[in-house]
Amino acid sequence: MGFGVLEDKHLEHVPGTSFINDTKPLHIHGAEAGAPQDIIVDTGRLKHATGRNSHIILVPQPSDDPNDPLNWPRWKKELLFWPMIFAAGLVGAIGPLLTPGFVQLSVEFGVSVDKVASSLNGALVAAIGCGMLPMASLAQKYGRRPMFMLAALLLFVTCIWAGATPTSNFASITAARVIQGIAMTPLEALVTATIGDIFFVHERGFRVAVWGFAILGGINLAPIVNGPIIQDKGWQWCFWVIGILFGISLIITFFTFPETAYKREEKFDIDGGSHDNLAALAIEENAEAEAEKAEIQHDESVKIPSRTFPPRRTVWQDLRIFSGTHDPTPLWKLVARPIPCFCSPVVLWATLAYGLLTVWLVVLSVTVSVIFGMPPYNFNSTQVGLVSIGPLIGSLLAAIIAGPIVDWCATGLAKRNNGVYEPEFRLFLCLPMLILEVLGYAVWGGVQAKGGPWIGPVLLYSIIDFGQGLGSTAVIAYVIDAHRGTVPEAFAVLSLIKNLVAFGFTYFVNSWIEEAGMLNTFGTLAGLTAVCVLPTIPMYIYGKRVRSWLHRHQHFFLSEQLR
Repeated sequence: MGFGVLEDKHLEHVPGTSFINDTKPLHIHGAEAGAPQDIIVDTGRLKHATGRNSHIILVPQPSDDPNDPLNWPRWKKELLFWPMIFAAGLVGAIGPLLTPGFVQLSVEFGVSVDKVASSLNGALVAAIGCGMLPMASLAQKYGRRPMFMLAALLLFVTCIWAGATPTSNFASITAARVIQGIAMTPLEALVTATIGDIFFVHERGFRVAVWGFAILGGINLAPIVNGPIIQDKGWQWCFWVIGILFGISLIITFFTFPETAYKREEKFDIDGGSHDNLAALAIEENAEAEAEKAEIQHDESVKIPSRTFPPRRTVWQDLRIFSGTHDPTPLWKLVARPIPCFCSPVVLWATLAYGLLTVWLVVLSVTVSVIFGMPPYNFNSTQVGLVSIGPLIGSLLAAIIAGPIVDWCATGLAKRNNGVYEPEFRLFLCLPMLILEVLGYAVWGGVQAKGGPWIGPVLLYSIIDFGQGLGSTAVIAYVIDAHRGTVPEAFAVLSLIKNLVAFGFTYFVNSWIEEAGMLNTFGTLAGLTAVCVLPTIPMYIYGKRVRSWLHRHQHFFLSEQLR
């Protein structure tokens, strides 16, 4: 048992748990390794990280194929990752694109503020949720690249559509927002899977933190930029500006995003269902090294033949939109595969600890225009937009802090746990999220109810975003480790629930604040936040047993293996 994580009673080794810190030889029970007695495995011949992390065993182990995304050169990984983050930031921004001007738009369209919120934000959010399940299945079947390219194209086209819509046609802009929501799904469901495709376990925390910041940063930056645009140029110009950026993203994605889906031999998954893969791979590598050494000692003139590798894909092959079917499973099974994830304890917990807390932030972004546009503040669209500067800084600080800490949980705590990494170690960051967000909502409600100065709510908004950035990084990284092989499906279900709940809130949240008052509304959000995050405690303690249950019932998830 490492740091309070209970051992499993059914499996000797639980998927996700991995020997990652190579500070001493690994002791493996003989029955598991296929030997008549316990053995000591020399892991020195396994592939390790480089530089100051040279003691870290790469998990999973990259194959010998140069086309394995884990073997890609660093520049190629970064050239894929950062444009993907740019696109994620735009996706974060397009949701609250019009929120600073909701009051102004309600006058232009001749409808209530709730109608504007539910149609222009709520419809988009609902479309994201509904598009998640088929998008995840199509990505498993046909690869990540076609889905990202389709998303980039649709987002560009719908921005032109919305920007060209006259004020008199409310139905047209609502339809454009629905299609935008569907197009956003790859950046919601597939980024985490792509991170798992190209980065090792000890690298993923930082990447998840950057992605989380891109989404939150986009959400917070959009009102700052678009408040003045709506006030001076009109809301249509918001779509023209972000449409240009999506056009640039479309071109960049075409040239920098090769296919990342890859079928790796099971033996390289050394954090799989037993230590067999780790032992077999280490023994295999050591045996080959000893054989080479013996040949050289026998005859120094002997040249050891190098291993044969498949040819590296050319640039033109990488640029193909479609590179073949990646999963032989019938499409109907892939479409059905996310459904059992509704029964996954990991997904249900993550829906609470990450999904619903994100909903409360959506609630805030929808209500900010009303909160600060009414007495005692009476902000105009530009001033409402500037409110988001604080949360933007908070989410940036969270990304800077959370990424290194979450990765340290994978390496630093593993070192103190005899080299063994447990995914539950990442969940320590949920504690500051709980404290900061509960206090943020509760104090905000109190300050707002007494008509305090605007700086108070803005600071508390920033604290809430900071806490969300810390905890969400840990939760997302944990789901990637726990739902190995079904990451897109797990996040599809999580996002479906999250977005449908957010859609429901957009119908009544502004009226709720007007009727119940700020103190009761934000006090309720504070209580709901505590209810959502506290289950992290049993998840930390029993998480290893939950991962064991997922592995032992993998047939239920319509997957041959959770890899």
